[in-house]
Amino acid sequence: MQQRFHYIDDLRGLALLLGVVFHAALAYGPYFHNMWLSVDTNKHVLFDYLAIWTHLFRMPLFFVIAGFCAAILVTKRGNGHFIRNRSKRVLLPFVIFLPLTLLVLFQLMVWGVEFSDHPPPLVNLLMAVKEPQINTMHLWFLWYLMQFCALFWLLNKNQRLISKLLEVVVKPVFIVVALPVVISAGMAHLVVPFPAPHTLQPQLWAYCTYGLLFMLGASLYHHHTTVLAALRYFKPLVLVACLTVGAYFYLLPEAPSLEQVRIAVNTGETRVAHINLLLVVVQTLAILSCTAVAYLAGYRWLNQYNEYSRYISDASYWIYLMHIPVLMCVQIPLSNTLLPALAKFTISLSTTLLIGFISYHFGVRYTVLGMLLNGTKATPMQSKAMDSPR
Repeated sequence: MQQRFHYIDDLRGLALLLGVVFHAALAYGPYFHNMWLSVDTNKHVLFDYLAIWTHLFRMPLFFVIAGFCAAILVTKRGNGHFIRNRSKRVLLPFVIFLPLTLLVLFQLMVWGVEFSDHPPPLVNLLMAVKEPQINTMHLWFLWYLMQFCALFWLLNKNQRLISKLLEVVVKPVFIVVALPVVISAGMAHLVVPFPAPHTLQPQLWAYCTYGLLFMLGASLYHHHTTVLAALRYFKPLVLVACLTVGAYFYLLPEAPSLEQVRIAVNTGETRVAHINLLLVVVQTLAILSCTAVAYLAGYRWLNQYNEYSRYISDASYWIYLMHIPVLMCVQIPLSNTLLPALAKFTISLSTTLLIGFISYHFGVRYTVLGMLLNGTKATPMQSKAMDSPR
């Protein structure tokens, strides 16, 4: 088995950076007018499609990659090293960044209400909540990833059990039949599009979806020939993804009203009174087909070393952690201008990414924070010294 799966590094970075694209698009899509912190009065439906489409597969793909990396770490370094490493790289950043993010966002909301000519409905709603639910914001993925890593660590204490589980998860009948059924059952009572599991209390549907995809990723490491075998179905999967995404957009319900958002904010409740089984099944098929296409495309075209893509992959973790406050700082002032939505989206996205990469390179990459997020990196001077003849 190869020493490094370069496509895994690249896909992890792309999945995280797609999160920046997703959150930037939310401000300019009419569908999300009542649901986002920095929505703009200038909108275009194009950004609804962009946000909803990327939402279908970016985090499912991330958890497949996370499971793959977990299996690598356990195999190469041992179970004990794995849980220590994940506690440092996943749990500790969550504990550090969550309170900082919540504090900064609260201050930005206060500033936004005063500065913006048209304060977003969600901001006014949140400012009026007296007993808000604890919200993990965009850092929810760290909270669930740590839970899945802890369960994976426990399962690896019984090698026969974990080996049998990973054999079952990678079987075609499980991927094609059992996985869609379990995910659909878990999401049946949720609003569509499915929300992020923002609460601290674990949600069963997130385990049925992201937890199983994490295990699938771990299984793909141990049974990597499955990826090779799946390549022959790449074109049919692209067709299925296009058809299911098209059907999904056609069946999509109306955007939630401000009253529905208020109930969700106050109670954390995102369930629906009446289940639309067809819509739920189509959503599940769109999630799985888009995720499969993205994964196979990565294996097919990104599985070679490239120093620039590796750098982007390393930077993506930091950029994702800090991007929401930066986006708000850019999008709130832009909301007072008459620029078209596409121009505002381009400015806010490019500015956020530029600030993210600059801050990573000069303030994170070779620091204690960089070591926490990505491990030790040799500085250019250190690399030159190591490469020089002795």
